[in-house]
Amino acid sequence: MVVAVLAILAGLVVPTMGAADRARLRAATRLLAADLEYAQAESMSHGGDPRLVVFDARERSYRVVAASTPDVPITHPGDGQPYETRFGVGRAADLLGVTFRRLALGGDDVLGFGAWGELDQTDAATITLALGDREVTITVTSDTGELSIGEIR
Repeated sequence: MVVAVLAILAGLVVPTMGAADRARLRAATRLLAADLEYAQAESMSHGGDPRLVVFDARERSYRVVAASTPDVPITHPGDGQPYETRFGVGRAADLLGVTFRRLALGGDDVLGFGAWGELDQTDAATITLALGDREVTITVTSDTGELSIGEIR
């Protein structure tokens, strides 16, 4: 009887956990996409000092910086803190477990935008976020900087 009850509970909990992981991965994707678009807009308004997004896959983090001071994050407009995001910490605390599975950023860990919002590389950039066995890819076109978000797989 006990085994049957545990099996039923497991059958209810496992799908819920999968839905929670999808929601967490979707939230991480939206956060990153919003931050990329912010960096792009900032680049367009500060054409002489473009903005870069510097990724650290090992630390599951990224920061938005000015090209003139790549080691110092710009100030986040919402909270006045350095514009740094680490999955599982601070404003991304609920996104624990999200990682960067793949970064295709033109040979380095930096995504830069030009004065018109275009990328600083000739090929599209792709960033793949993962949580467990699920993943989703954000693609940024090189000529316009337009973002597209793939399906969660």
